[in-house]
Amino acid sequence: MENRKSNKFHVPELTFGAGVFSGRYNHIEKDWPLLSIRRAFELGINAFDTSPYYGDSEKILGSVLHTLREEFPRSSYYIFTKADIVYAHDVEFVKFEDVVEEGGALPELFKLKEQGKIRYVGISGYPLDVLLKIARFQYERDQPIDAILSYSHYCLHNIKLVNYIEEFRYVGVKYIMNASPLSMGLFRNGEPPEWHPASTDLRYAVAQSAVLAARNNLNISKLALQFALDLDDITSTVIGLSNPNEVDEAIASLKELHARKKRGKTIPEIEKKILNEIYQILEPHFNHSWESPPKDH
Repeated sequence: MENRKSNKFHVPELTFGAGVFSGRYNHIEKDWPLLSIRRAFELGINAFDTSPYYGDSEKILGSVLHTLREEFPRSSYYIFTKADIVYAHDVEFVKFEDVVEEGGALPELFKLKEQGKIRYVGISGYPLDVLLKIARFQYERDQPIDAILSYSHYCLHNIKLVNYIEEFRYVGVKYIMNASPLSMGLFRNGEPPEWHPASTDLRYAVAQSAVLAARNNLNISKLALQFALDLDDITSTVIGLSNPNEVDEAIASLKELHARKKRGKTIPEIEKKILNEIYQILEPHFNHSWESPPKDH
């Protein structure tokens, strides 16, 4: 990639979601962060997403990057949310005015951008209409949002993001990140986190889909990731990678997808058949979005 300090901004197709280091999704062994991040660098992943919302993720990521500073200097990678892209996170949890009005998050972030302390200003959140409302407002005030991070809105059970991409581009958004291609662990191998907001019916449908995939020697996580990676209109897919094996599997999935496209081949017939059956299982829940913030917030 180009040097981070240059004017070019080349984010890889896969961004490392360091939120997994919070331990909210699964148990994290002590040596996994170092091993995972080193492996990610070796395989060409040079962008890392973290936030104060993700427990000790920032501290763990920072410690690992410091340890690896001789092998991989600061100029060789991007950090979101820090100096490269800084997001106003989960914007639906606060009043619109607190995000956009003077003294709010975005005006302050744009001041930091003008001072050269950060490169790009972004927003993240779950409800796409909230993200678009803020993006439109910023466009109309001639201060467009640079980046959008949307999550769980382009995955096997929900593709609403595709209906917003053109509008985001129209209001000046340069970079669109699709996070949680496994829908916050819903499509991982094994049970989703207990706190996951998906309905009981959706959880059951996903579990049925995973069993169907396994019976046909397919992996539901791989199917879900490749489905998301096949969307060409975004900047990067952000996925949590908790251990080196997951890093290897993610890159292998991406390379397999690239190889298919290069050869002009579609997915194997058995995979196509099983995916169609999975779509049928998930159809009653297709494009359903849970409430965010929840009613009891």
